[in-house]
Amino acid sequence: MIGACPTLTFLLRRKICDLSDRLLVLVSRTMRRRLQSVGFLFLLGLCLWLLPTRSDALLMDATAYNDMGVVNQSKGDLDGAIENFRAALKLQPDFPEAMFNLGVALQAKGDLDGAIAQYSAVLTLTPDDPDVYGNLGNAQKAKGNLDAAIEAYRTALRLDPNHPSIHYNLAIALKAKGDLDGAIAEYREAIRVQPDDVSARNNLGILLQGHGRIDEAIEQYREAVRVQPDHVNAHYSLGTAFHTKGDLVAAIAEYRTVIRLQPAHVGAHNNLGIALQATGDLNGAIAEYQTVISLKPGHVKAYYNLGIARQAARDLDGAIAAFRDAIRLQPDYVNAHQGLADALQEKGDLNGAIAEYRTVLRLQPTHAAALLNLGAALQANGDLDGAIAMYRHLLSLQPERARARYNLGVALQAKGDLDGAIEQYRVLVNLRQDYVLGFYALGEALAQKGLHKEAAAALRDYLAKEKDTPDTHQRVERARAHLKELGS
Repeated sequence: MIGACPTLTFLLRRKICDLSDRLLVLVSRTMRRRLQSVGFLFLLGLCLWLLPTRSDALLMDATAYNDMGVVNQSKGDLDGAIENFRAALKLQPDFPEAMFNLGVALQAKGDLDGAIAQYSAVLTLTPDDPDVYGNLGNAQKAKGNLDAAIEAYRTALRLDPNHPSIHYNLAIALKAKGDLDGAIAEYREAIRVQPDDVSARNNLGILLQGHGRIDEAIEQYREAVRVQPDHVNAHYSLGTAFHTKGDLVAAIAEYRTVIRLQPAHVGAHNNLGIALQATGDLNGAIAEYQTVISLKPGHVKAYYNLGIARQAARDLDGAIAAFRDAIRLQPDYVNAHQGLADALQEKGDLNGAIAEYRTVLRLQPTHAAALLNLGAALQANGDLDGAIAMYRHLLSLQPERARARYNLGVALQAKGDLDGAIEQYRVLVNLRQDYVLGFYALGEALAQKGLHKEAAAALRDYLAKEKDTPDTHQRVERARAHLKELGS
């Protein structure tokens, strides 16, 4: 019987963290120039905070309305900000700072078309402003217009090649477009300009890891956590990289660091469970999966992983319960049905196992493990014709499947079809010289057929290839006895 394997479930957030676009400017550039004086900054901020911020409370010029809108926005009052920026533009329609700030406020409000219109209007007045192109790119990308976003970002970078946020946002757009090499190059540019950008390093690492460049990814993650030791996403990414590389000790250490920094991190608990299970610490793994379920009761894969761990710990009832919980949450979860079938078969409930294997095949008709294990369950249940049909179907899909060919030979032999069995064993040993059990079965079948010389040759091949261990000793002794009976 083929058992299921634990699923290494990375949190969806793991795709790319910190994906929100970096809005490049949130206050007007006029205001920035004005606020160079610390004293003026303090006085203006105090006055604007105390004064009413509705446009009908004061008679002001366009600049004052714009500045008041900035204060509204700093307070989170987007409606008030939009009203004041519009009032500024009513008094001075060609006021680029107010247009830009209105675009920022509309974008924050979710009015992407309105934001795009404002940024485009600004560019008719100040066509060489990279910040405007940057925010225009953000708005276009949020609308799903990736080509327009990429064009805006590239224009901004022609104007200011050393703008880290625009390189970062361009990388995100290129990744969404499927240009992973381009995204990698842009993250490298963002890091070149701003080496301590831990989010860029983390995202670069994720892309490199996706390309199979694990060591390069680890280098980026390590630099990110060196710069910011409490960066949860970078520690988590580093853990997944070590896990992928097979360094379970290092992976476990990183997952534990994530949990220390963020105790409710579901992905870290789940992956820690998988890593512990791989080291043989089944109790530790089970505890982690149970923690995941307590944090997120609808986490289907945690129930599945819990079932696998309990089955490995010989807690078949607990495994069956966990698989059933996974199926309750996701009725079409193929792996959970397969795991449940395997556990039921191991428990001796052949009818229950057969029903679950049939469910797997209804959901995924070419599922190789289900075809093989259903054949074995039917064979154990006495349904040789059903078993033979399953094995033949699997071999039509995967002719090199050694276990299926061996089982087919055994079923044919049990049915009395020695010629059919011998044919399958011959094909098996020609395909897989290392499948030593095939030589033993071939020798036994040939002897039963009366082909003593060929039977002796097959049994000698078996004894030359098989190691005499506690698990194989009885079969080895039988082969030796049969050789003596055959006079060889």
